[in-house]
Amino acid sequence: MCVLSCPGAFYTQLGFILPKHLRHEKLFSYNFRSHRLHHDTLYAVPRVIIIISYRCMARILLILLFISLIYPCHAAYQSFSRFSKQPGIWGLLSQEERIHAYFFESPTHALTILDEGDKNPRYGTMEKAMQTNKCIAGVNGGYFAADTQRSPIGLLKHQGKTYHKLSRGAFTVAGVLYDTGKEIKLERSSHLTTPVDNMVEAIQGGPFLIEKGKIVPGLDNKKLARRTFVATDGMGSWCIAITSPTTLQKLAIWLSKPGTLGKLKPKSVLNLDGGTSTAIWIAQPYLYKAPFKEVRNFVGIRPR
Repeated sequence: MCVLSCPGAFYTQLGFILPKHLRHEKLFSYNFRSHRLHHDTLYAVPRVIIIISYRCMARILLILLFISLIYPCHAAYQSFSRFSKQPGIWGLLSQEERIHAYFFESPTHALTILDEGDKNPRYGTMEKAMQTNKCIAGVNGGYFAADTQRSPIGLLKHQGKTYHKLSRGAFTVAGVLYDTGKEIKLERSSHLTTPVDNMVEAIQGGPFLIEKGKIVPGLDNKKLARRTFVATDGMGSWCIAITSPTTLQKLAIWLSKPGTLGKLKPKSVLNLDGGTSTAIWIAQPYLYKAPFKEVRNFVGIRPR
């Protein structure tokens, strides 16, 4: 008998009865993992444990191919933490800082920018927005005004339709995160290599925390708040993440240190709306940290 078992949402066992002349053949076990698990790492890719005979290998390969179509590769959730002292009077105490991050690859995953709309919320909750649009992970999006309509600040595009125009000048719109339909890019709002009309999904945020692999000077080091950011190594690897309360400067310094984001060495990191807006949702393994207030838009990740 050969058996497949996968943790998570895919609680399934598939069994195949071998012919009688194969039942007494020597069997061996094989533990297949797409990545080595870290002690604080949970992966969205299933772990497959197989007991097979050599002549059953063809069946197993077909099943693994089927599973790979259901569970996209190179997508994973990781949590990172450290203890540090806070500025001001809070510096008397040591506090744990934590990052919840979801990693993915541009060739296999795409952005989808979801907007709640001007009046009645289109989705109502971040979780519903993610599930309705078949996302596998997401975070809150860009800044929005304090008016009754929660008007977005900066560029907002979804499926090629522009909901709000490109803005320049303020630090809150320093960068543009966008998807061309083939790849994801993160660039300065003032130095875009792709015309806005050619962007399929797009949203603005800021300020940059890291640019060209270096910490951006002049970041605030006084205001403590929860943060949301997107990071890339410039070679197709990405992550969306939220943090516990910290300052922008401290976060930038932390992210610049080797190993902070695991194997991802950030070349560019863009801050998104934070504070009470900070939120993250992951389908597998399930994680949902909802915003403390209603937000205008979300950045979703889905298979390309």
